[in-house]
Amino acid sequence: MNLGIAGKRALVCAASKGLGKGCAMALAEEGVELVILARGREALEAAASEIRSKTGAKVSTVACDITTAEGRAAALAACPDPDILINNAGGPPPGDFREWNRDVWIKALDANMLTPIELIRATVDKMIARKFGRIVNITSSAVKAPIDILGLSNGARTGLTGFVAGLSRNVASHNVTINNLLPGAIETDRLRSNFAAIARNRNISV
Repeated sequence: MNLGIAGKRALVCAASKGLGKGCAMALAEEGVELVILARGREALEAAASEIRSKTGAKVSTVACDITTAEGRAAALAACPDPDILINNAGGPPPGDFREWNRDVWIKALDANMLTPIELIRATVDKMIARKFGRIVNITSSAVKAPIDILGLSNGARTGLTGFVAGLSRNVASHNVTINNLLPGAIETDRLRSNFAAIARNRNISV
């Protein structure tokens, strides 16, 4: 498939495995130059090596925590003008909302709502100036069908969805699109941990 994006540059968050790595691989197959991010350097370098060997794409890496100001600064220093931005971060832990204080909520919002917004804020005006930009936020199907023990994720990601719904209408006329992916049950480390938590919560043996 030729999507007409060969030669574009993409910044892909949480790309060492799972959905982020899948997005990075698909973009590389289309001839996109990548800067991929993740917290764990070993897994990140392994993913980059695999992508290079399978696609021949140019892949740079930045080992950082994208949910921190320092991590975002490092990512944007490596890729200050991405044509394509893939926002992705691990979801907050499951649990009972009665046990979550303000600090827990702020951490979830920082990771799954405010970090994507900060990255969009840092890149969208340059996309508008170039008359091209594609921003994709990987969220969760729980935005439309909330899961009881994933309240932190439900809240933070629904907030991001509402924000993006408004902004996307303002930038589309400049050939800049912002969309959310709402993946369901895809076998990743995150899904396996969530299923285990649900089983414990319901006293189900797995």
